[in-house]
Amino acid sequence: CLQQAAKWSWKVSNKSHSFQTCFCVLLCSSSERRGSRAELRRSSVYSTMDLVPQLEHYANTLPRQMTKSRPTLETLRKTFEMRCMLNIWGVIMFLRLSWITSQAGIVLTCVIILMSVVVTSVTALSISAIATNGRVRSGGAYFMISRTLGPEIGGPIGLVFALANAMACALHTVGCSLVVRDLMHEFGAVMVDPINDVRIIGVITVTVLLMITQAGMEWESKTQILFFLALMVSFANYLVGTVIPPTVDKQAIGIFGYRGKEFFSFPPNTLFDDWRGAQNDFFRMFAIFFPAATGIMSGVNICGDLKDPATAIPKGTLMAIFWTTLSYLVIAVTTGSCVVRDASGNKSHILTGNNTDGCVGLACNLGWNFTDCSQSQTCRYGLVLGQLSGFYYIIIVGIFAATLSSALGFLVSAPKIFQCLCNDQIYPYIIFFAKGYGKNNEPRRAYILCYLIATAVILIADLNAIAPLISNFFLCSYALINFSCFHASITNSPGWRPSFHYYSKWAALFGAIISVVLMFLFTWWAALVTLSIIIFLLGYVNYNKPKLNWGSSMQASTYNMALSSSVSLTGVEDHKTNTFNEKMVKWPNKVHTLLNPLTA
Repeated sequence: CLQQAAKWSWKVSNKSHSFQTCFCVLLCSSSERRGSRAELRRSSVYSTMDLVPQLEHYANTLPRQMTKSRPTLETLRKTFEMRCMLNIWGVIMFLRLSWITSQAGIVLTCVIILMSVVVTSVTALSISAIATNGRVRSGGAYFMISRTLGPEIGGPIGLVFALANAMACALHTVGCSLVVRDLMHEFGAVMVDPINDVRIIGVITVTVLLMITQAGMEWESKTQILFFLALMVSFANYLVGTVIPPTVDKQAIGIFGYRGKEFFSFPPNTLFDDWRGAQNDFFRMFAIFFPAATGIMSGVNICGDLKDPATAIPKGTLMAIFWTTLSYLVIAVTTGSCVVRDASGNKSHILTGNNTDGCVGLACNLGWNFTDCSQSQTCRYGLVLGQLSGFYYIIIVGIFAATLSSALGFLVSAPKIFQCLCNDQIYPYIIFFAKGYGKNNEPRRAYILCYLIATAVILIADLNAIAPLISNFFLCSYALINFSCFHASITNSPGWRPSFHYYSKWAALFGAIISVVLMFLFTWWAALVTLSIIIFLLGYVNYNKPKLNWGSSMQASTYNMALSSSVSLTGVEDHKTNTFNEKMVKWPNKVHTLLNPLTA
């Protein structure tokens, strides 16, 4: 009624206000007349010709039955950044976190997790600041760094980050292949040998994932939702299994439940480290675990597909870091509290009576003699999280969900980053991969390139060898992201006005420094190779000087340096050796006027 009245009021605006009110009464029903008259009187006081506001556009004025009573699954996916959580959860959580806990102990494992979270949280704050500083298009981290620091820094990091995502896809694919191989060997199915079986399964898996990406983002998003639900069910299954009293069969493989007195009162307990292997130490465990925290960029990498990236990136990334960190800490503490380091799986090794003479190891206090395993350190029995859970094969489903979702997410991210880099034409001969197809401009050529890179890394078929390399590339990317935020803040560029204020330039600088330090502590030779590649690419861009003007913070830094140098010269006295003769050759008669403008 109010809308109709407003329309007719506009048409007959030269008439009196009483005519407008009467005409509205004729249009409205008897139940709405009183409210309509009041609204029109309120608007007619100012003789306005604007339409009356449409109340259905305001959520607070809608009837209760027209609002949703609970969030939908799509709302859950957008609010908690399900994609980011799926990329963070992955192969390391299921296949390596329990092993890291056995090596480092509960205390140092929690330290490793929290140190990783410090790096990723500081980087997430820097990402949020950069993402809310302006429009963020497809290209993710590369787009933000290149538009902040310029093509000199953005170009190299774009290549490195795209390579890191392609290698991360290979990491999670290898993890999935390891589980499939073990299941096949459990039922007596062997194709070639353990190593080549992983390679064959990995190549087949990444090929299937490539086919899913070619179906479009809609199918990829639906697949991610199924993976998320499967992962939640498997995680709940694991937590339930930790409180179920262990049977004799489970005790034989080292699972005793929550028995803190026996676990933590007698050495050697699982609170502290017990390094095994010549190369295993704190920083090697750190390097192997760190890829488990690197999925924070998944939302940024596909920011071109987000409806509101300025809001979704900060909220979703920080919430994803919180929930995944909590899950890592829970798994580390529960596995260290319920499982001993060594077990034979032989039920005949149970102790009779209280005779523990000659028994070595924590299991002696729990009624089992695993001395041979403790001394030889050769007893290996199954997947710890699967054995500890309520139902073994639900954990297998969770591993498939975690590894395939992460591999799929990285396989989607890498081509989009590389496509954005190719479109900018900073480097020659790569514009071929920038071509997009379909309504979503899908980079199919870049997909094929990333698929080939992932396949090459899959052929390594060693999870412990691939993980440190990926950690190195991601740390390099995080260092550049944090430095971008710090540099943009310290130069006081007029274009640096992020709407996200919960960041600190000094925290960003700390994040950049600690990332570089960890690169060398993890794998020093890989850090040298990565930095050499970046320096070479940086030198090429500086030499080639692409004609790109993005208003970067480097330009603001150049202006500040020039201004500071000019101001500093005002306090320097003239000297015959450095005084420039202010003489104009072409217009000598104008020199006096220009030098003395007040007297001219």
